[in-house]
Amino acid sequence: MTNLKGFLRFILLFIVLLSCLTGIPAMGYDSTSTLKVLAQGLPAAIDNWNKSSDFAVYDSDNLYTYINGGAELFISFKFINLVSLSYGNEEDEEIMIDIFDMGSSQNAYGIFSHGRETIDDFVGADIESEYAGGLLTFWKEQYYVSILAYPETESKKLLVQTLGKKIAEQIRGASVKPQLVDLLPEDSLQLHSIKYFTHYAWLNTYHFFSNENLLNIDNKTEVVMAKYQVNAAKPAVLIVLQYHDQAAAVTAQNTFKQKFMTDDKNDYTIGVDQLWIGCVRDKDLLVIVVDAPDMETAKRIVKGVE
Repeated sequence: MTNLKGFLRFILLFIVLLSCLTGIPAMGYDSTSTLKVLAQGLPAAIDNWNKSSDFAVYDSDNLYTYINGGAELFISFKFINLVSLSYGNEEDEEIMIDIFDMGSSQNAYGIFSHGRETIDDFVGADIESEYAGGLLTFWKEQYYVSILAYPETESKKLLVQTLGKKIAEQIRGASVKPQLVDLLPEDSLQLHSIKYFTHYAWLNTYHFFSNENLLNIDNKTEVVMAKYQVNAAKPAVLIVLQYHDQAAAVTAQNTFKQKFMTDDKNDYTIGVDQLWIGCVRDKDLLVIVVDAPDMETAKRIVKGVE
């Protein structure tokens, strides 16, 4: 019996440790309660700003009522819950705070990557964030956080920074980027351009190819895109797709070559816009480059994926 208890204790410890390392919630995880704890952990008042006495919680069923027209984005990243609260002052100004539980670090990173145009350390040196015009967004562990203070003033900016840091301090887990991001070659990479997603609709948001799902992207397919400033007026775009099996990758490669490459027998060809395209597959990994100024650059970017 003692050995059995020890074994069960080891299994429980392993599950918790796995959750911290992968960003995947452990069994028994209660998203709503955890979000409420984060909200309640913020100070009741800061200077002349008072926290709202109550806050709202949303899930995938009613997120549309809060984010009209934008809920699809979060749901496509496997959104779980959102807690929304605010701070107000005597002038009836308001600072809105939204904390999204995305279920994993990878999904939180994907949401953050979707809308950013820069990356800064506004919240902390080890936290990717973006602050502009009174809006702060950042991700940590499985959470994506948005704090809006509009119109922006210097005092509001400092308060937004304080609130962001206090939220981040409460989130203890590790922030784990998708492994696919690590495959991107670093030379000439524009860091703020990296996008990660698992739904084909977002491919055309970053670079339009077709209204159809030509690359056979489903919810088991991971995609990372990035721009490379390669001494040309237009940056080259690299797309790396990880499929769940080799057959899906083969189908996507064949479809892409037939649709976009004038010579679908080769891995590299010049497009109608006189920019180079590459499409190379390694088992279940498909690597595509578009808008490269020449074949040498296209090959260099593709071969840099490792």
